[in-house]
Amino acid sequence: MRLLSAVALVLSMSGTEIERAQALARARDAERQQFHRRYVVDLPGPIVTQIDVTTEFRRLVIIAEEHVLRGDWMFTRGIRAAEEALAPTRGVITLKAQVRFNPLNTFIESPPYAIAVGSPATALEVLGTQVMPQYSVPFRARDGRTLSSLVGATLEANVAAARMGQNARTIAVMLDGSEIAKTTVDFGRLD
Repeated sequence: MRLLSAVALVLSMSGTEIERAQALARARDAERQQFHRRYVVDLPGPIVTQIDVTTEFRRLVIIAEEHVLRGDWMFTRGIRAAEEALAPTRGVITLKAQVRFNPLNTFIESPPYAIAVGSPATALEVLGTQVMPQYSVPFRARDGRTLSSLVGATLEANVAAARMGQNARTIAVMLDGSEIAKTTVDFGRLD
């Protein structure tokens, strides 16, 4: 089964787009992996390792894949359940960044990293960013206490799809007003 892909960001999910996302969720594993790979940017730096973009279309594919894994194939056969699942995040793009800390860090809490977006012609604008710390597997210290260390964080920010449009946008990770890492994502090439 070969699925054709749209060439522009879907700003509003129609019934046809919902059915296409559901069909993709039922597709072969290799086709689903190829689809998701377009939304993930691996960065070469030691601090920010990955930026992930979740559009409304991709969010529905992920939700439908989860239903298929649980054996609920009927979710991928009807539009109403899909519309209900998307209702809380209608018209929203989620940007995630994976931040890794040096193993010798002494952080007690995650530094105030933030995700920022901009275009080639405009300055970066910092978005409201949720920082979710990631801790190591608990280990025993010499004195017998059980400890874990802060090894990284996941940053997450939501932005309106209409605001991003079908244009290339710069997505950056900022710390105290300084740019730590950035990449350009062409939203005109994503579903």
